[in-house]
Amino acid sequence: MIEIPYMVKILASVILAFLLLGIAIIFINKTRKRRQQDATVRERQSRKPFPQSATLSENALIAKQGDPQSREQIIRDHYRDWLARYLLPTYDARGAFVRVGVERKRLRYQVSTTSLAQGFALLQSVLIGGDDLAASDRYERLLTFVIAYPSNQSEDLCSWHTLPDMTAPPKLESDPHAEAWIAYSLLMAEKQWGQSENFDYKRMLEYRLSALLELQQSIEASDHKRAIYAPLFFDAFARHSDAEAWQKIALDLRKELLAHIKGAELIADGSAEEAWLAFSTLHVGLAGLLLKESSHQNLANQFEGLVYDAIKTLPAKLEQADEDGLSPLALLACYAPLAMLQNDQDLLEKYWQTLSTHKSTQHDAIGETLRLLALMTMNGNFWV
Repeated sequence: MIEIPYMVKILASVILAFLLLGIAIIFINKTRKRRQQDATVRERQSRKPFPQSATLSENALIAKQGDPQSREQIIRDHYRDWLARYLLPTYDARGAFVRVGVERKRLRYQVSTTSLAQGFALLQSVLIGGDDLAASDRYERLLTFVIAYPSNQSEDLCSWHTLPDMTAPPKLESDPHAEAWIAYSLLMAEKQWGQSENFDYKRMLEYRLSALLELQQSIEASDHKRAIYAPLFFDAFARHSDAEAWQKIALDLRKELLAHIKGAELIADGSAEEAWLAFSTLHVGLAGLLLKESSHQNLANQFEGLVYDAIKTLPAKLEQADEDGLSPLALLACYAPLAMLQNDQDLLEKYWQTLSTHKSTQHDAIGETLRLLALMTMNGNFWV
């Protein structure tokens, strides 16, 4: 005969087990709901939804291949493919980053990203806003990542390179070119969506511009790895912070570019000098398209030879990847905005045809992101 105290113990154990199971289920459900909330897309009204019509300089051309709807659909298709291939969530789903590569650390392979890739993606999210209803939320996830990995120079700037899966990745120096894209994206985001519930864009911009100005002033114009002439951005920054300082930086970098553009050749050798020239070309093109001063158009005219050389030599090299520098796809995308200023519709159509139809078989996050920005620009969707 079983003793009653023993039966009570068994019953108590069963009740305790069910109680613990119930508590565990409650915690699991709470965690699941929290993660679902973190992953929920928060939509905001876009003031300039894609496809926007940008106000370009009088002599600028836009792509005419096919009808507007087909060109817009090409951009959408490339954008969706880019999202699927390169954008990853952080482990807690609160942030997002562009997967630039994979690196081996000891016995593990870890994905990596750069602040430059984040900067490109941030601005791209603003430009596609309204068409992609998740763009504003995606922008803030990308921004969350940028904030989470500060540099060793300032808490208001981002580390140029990060391994997101590493528990405590080292703080590295900032990339001033990347920081310019990030800061400019904050200006554009505020214009696109207004103020955010999660971020104070204006306050963030104030802090980032202050830190970026100090960083830019510490760099020699001849440092081509870090000093990129970006007149469209510098003009916007001068309207929000120390105008005289930003104008001086722009002037110094312009002089440096003018001193090297004569005799410049497109080699596509993956060098830092090639990247400097390509990024400078990209920014000169954007300035010529979107700023009214004739000086930007005059500077753009000096790149004519490189623009023709790029479309002549680079398409045959698009499948080549150079891990040490910009890919041929990235280079070609950088030259595309300047093609809009050459008064040559056939030239522009060649750029559009090549960039829009190329299917990347290799991993090229920077190249495909720049390709998307170039297609938007050639279609007249890059607004200020």
